[in-house]
Parts: sequence; structure tokens; C-alpha cells
Amino acid sequence: MSKKLQQNGIFESSRMMLPEHREAYILHQEHLAPRTRPSLDAQAAEEMSRLLSNSMVLGDAITITLFDEYDDIRITGQVLRMNRPARTLKLLTNNGTRDIQMNLITDVTLAGE
Repeated sequence: MSKKLQQNGIFESSRMMLPEHREAYILHQEHLAPRTRPSLDAQAAEEMSRLLSNSMVLGDAITITLFDEYDDIRITGQVLRMNRPARTLKLLTNNGTRDIQMNLITDVTLAGE
């Protein structure tokens, strides 16, 4: 009898993987290894601060990207209030208001872009 038919040889000799299994495996591996928070340079931080201030004063709609260990979170709205000592801001979205910690913000863009 051949070795492939003994013990676990049937499964060990099979090297085929379906595309949907491969995609699920890749997603699983990405969730096992959390990302690290990117560092911002001074120019990017200044631009984000300017956009946040303009949103509060002029009422511009902005899209804020928040850092998460597994995937970025994007929220669109208008800044109502900024509390610089506490490093938080209150954002008015379509679903109501939301408090956001400023240290989690990785990117700010105008909502139309």
C-alpha cells in the first residue's frame, strides 16, 4: 500500500487551497497582528489642527480618520467644540454627537475630497 493512503497521508499530500479559504486565512492573520499607531510630523499636525478649527468656526464638514488596532475608522461631521486641555472634541454627525479623543486622530480631510 502506498504511503499516501496510510495514517494522515491523504491530507498531507493535498496541497490545494480554495481562494475563499486563502482570503479568510489572510484576514485572520491580519487580525492576529495589531497595527501600531503612526507618528505624525509637525506639518501634518498643523494642517489637521487648521482643518479642525475651520470646521468649528466656519461650519465646514470634515472627515476624521481614527486609529484602531485592526482597521481605520472614518467619521464625517462638523466640529462643535474642542477642549484642548482634555484633548477631546465634540463632533456633530448624521447620527448625533460624538466625543473623540484627539490622540486617536490620524488624518483630517474636507468631507468633499
